[in-house]
Amino acid sequence: MSYHVEKQCPKCGQMLRVPKNIGGKLMACPACGNKIISDFKFGGVRKQQGLARKIFELPGMMLQRLFNLLR
Repeated sequence: MSYHVEKQCPKCGQMLRVPKNIGGKLMACPACGNKIISDFKFGGVRKQQGLARKIFELPGMMLQRLFNLLR
């Protein structure tokens, strides 16, 4: 099982290995120093995954409810 995904730096083209269990982290390409943000994932959150997911999704749910009320 692979514990990383490969991405290409948009600036220099260097292939980078990004761990799967992190998300939303700011990283720098080792070749050119370009700043890259990893994709957001819940992989690192184990015990309180349900709570973290609810907190993350709360603004979207509130906007959807507000939109439905205004219709």
